[in-house]
This record gives sequence, structure tokens and C-alpha cells, in this order.
Amino acid sequence: MSEIIIENQKFSIQILELKNEVLENLDFHHPSFFSSKEFLANTQYICPQLQHHILEIKKENDVVGNLYFQVMPFKGAELKSYIPQNEICLISKTMEAIVDMALDRIHWNLAVLGNVFITGDNGQYWLSDLSPEIKWQLIHKATKALAKSKKIDAFLISDLTKEQLDGKETIMEKGYRLFEVEPDMVFNIPTEWQSFDDYIQSLISKYRVRTKKVFEKSQALIIRNLELSDIDAYQNELFQLYKNVMDNAAFRLAEIRPNYFHDFKKAYPNNFWVRAYFVENTLVGFISFFSSQQALNINFVGLDYQFNKDFAVYQRILYDCIEQGIILNKQNIHFGRTASEIKTSVGAVPITSYSMLKHNSTLPNLAIKPLTTYLKPEPFEVRKPFGEKKVS
Repeated sequence: MSEIIIENQKFSIQILELKNEVLENLDFHHPSFFSSKEFLANTQYICPQLQHHILEIKKENDVVGNLYFQVMPFKGAELKSYIPQNEICLISKTMEAIVDMALDRIHWNLAVLGNVFITGDNGQYWLSDLSPEIKWQLIHKATKALAKSKKIDAFLISDLTKEQLDGKETIMEKGYRLFEVEPDMVFNIPTEWQSFDDYIQSLISKYRVRTKKVFEKSQALIIRNLELSDIDAYQNELFQLYKNVMDNAAFRLAEIRPNYFHDFKKAYPNNFWVRAYFVENTLVGFISFFSSQQALNINFVGLDYQFNKDFAVYQRILYDCIEQGIILNKQNIHFGRTASEIKTSVGAVPITSYSMLKHNSTLPNLAIKPLTTYLKPEPFEVRKPFGEKKVS
């Protein structure tokens, strides 16, 4: 345990390895579904390559916050696809070669503040009304303490909204580099909507026609909610569909285990859903999501791309999520990242997100600065499918 003084206030930071016996004794009552002790207990088994740590922060003897870190191996080559081609055209061939060489040499033990499997969860669970500047100082002290305790090369502070960047200068002065990441796509459900027909009627004519075409193409799809026994029966197929999508992803930090869907359905029979899409008896797609009090949080999607075009599987999945959100009386749907443009075509709105990156060694950290200049999400056109009557 390390003790620090910030603005004449005494804080302590304790590093706890995420284990069941540690969680049982953790003085932690954050209201977020994804920061509950039960959820964190299940999260520790998602990926065998990950290490999980909770840094408990106390002011005097009271817990004021917990920081959740996932530690994982990371290769810089993953970032190459995150440099838009139009940016590469603007830099010299020499600089392009230098950037490629620098990325190829990156083999880090990376600590991520946040849950890489849950979009929007940045791992910061504050229980006290501290100023943004004090929070950033505590995060900096926490990363230093973790770096001393574990062999960690770099830190990534993930999933930050514009509002959460208040006071960011406090930590950026310590060498962190800020860059924009793909936005979280959020669909807001008006309170007056009672059925999917209300959604259809809110669309302008052009998008209403498109929606009907998707339903015509996908009418052969059979949609089922999978129970635990079904998930067990289709475990191999589900994991292969998931891998199909992951193999096409431009950027990924970690992958789940094949029994992921079984484990979370068993742990959350009423809050974790796996909806499967069949053509006759062939599983061609699925969507998994968590149902919290106010939102559906889309988790993973899986597709058989051979069927996707002919049966509009992915687009039908998006509409199905909207229908489920209305049926379950949610306020919004967090669609997550990727496929941003098509998600705006069904009514999702992009929420700009940022991350911060820092290497623990001075020279590599200096090299990160020009690199993060070019890291940015691919631009996309934001579609506007609703008429003026739609209320967010």
C-alpha cells in the first residue's frame, strides 16, 4: 500500500489482484452493472492472456474509488489499420516507413484502465465527489504504483468522453498522449414508443422503404433467444461466427474464450441474452447483449458472411436490437464501435470517445507523440433517418 498527499488530503492506494476471495472482502458498492463484484468476478475468466487488478483508493479510512486494470500483451502492428489512408498520403514515404518500423517493434505488456470487452466502461469507479484534477492525479499515482509492482511497459486510459476530459492537463503533463478512437454508437429510445411500428413511423420515407426491403430480404430468418442448453449445443458455431467478425476487425486488444457465452448466460440468465438467426437449421448470425436497468449494451456479434448479403443478416440484427430495446422498455441502446455509418442509418448517434497512451520509458514515450498524431478513426457519413417528430 502506498500513501500520497494531494492538496493537503491524505490518500492511500492498494493493489489487489482480481480474485474471488479479494472481491468478497472489497469495500465496493458502485451502482454500475459492469462494476459490480459479481460481474468483475466473471470477467476474470474471459481471456486467459489477461491479468486483472483492482486498485483501491482510500481517503483517510474511507474508500473513494476503485480503478480496474486489465493487463495484456500488445503488438503495435494492430495500430497500422488505425491510421487512415488519407493521412498516410499526406506524409512522406520516409515517415511512413519510420511509422511502420516503429509499430512493428512494439511488443508491450499493456495495462488498460477499463474493460476492453465492454464499450464505454473506462474502469473508473468513483464513490466520492472529487475534483477532476484530483482524480487525474490519483490515476497517475495508481499507474506508477502498478508499474512498480508488475512488469508493465505502457498504460492505456480508455473510453473517455469529452466531459470526462475535464482537468486532463493534470495527467497529460505527465507524458500521456491523447487521441480519438472510434465513437460509441448510441440509439436513444423515445419514451412514447410502444412498439417497433412506432420506430417505423418515425423514419422518413427513404429509410422506411430501406427498412421494409431489409425485412423482405431477411424474412427467411428464424430468430431465437438461446437458453443455456442451446448455447452449449451451438458453442462451436457461435465461437466460429464470432471469430469471423473478429478476423475482419481493424483493431482488437483481446479475444474471448469459446465458453464465454455459456459462462455469462449461466451467471446472468435474465440479464444476458444471446439471440440467434437461422436459415432453416443453419446458424448464420447472433448478437449478445447485456440488459441493465436503463439500457441494452450490445456485446458481441457473429456472422456467416456467405449468408449476410443474401439475407441482410447484420441489418436485421440492428433492427432486432431496436425492437428488443423498445419491448424491454429501455432508454437507449449502446451499439458499441465499428460499422458506424450503417448504425447511423438505423438511427444511432456517435458519441465521440478518446483514449490516452503512455510508455513508462522516456524514449519510447517520445516516439508515441508523433504516432498518436495520426491515430484517428476512419471518417464516415452520419445518416439521419428520422423526421422532426422523433424525440431523443
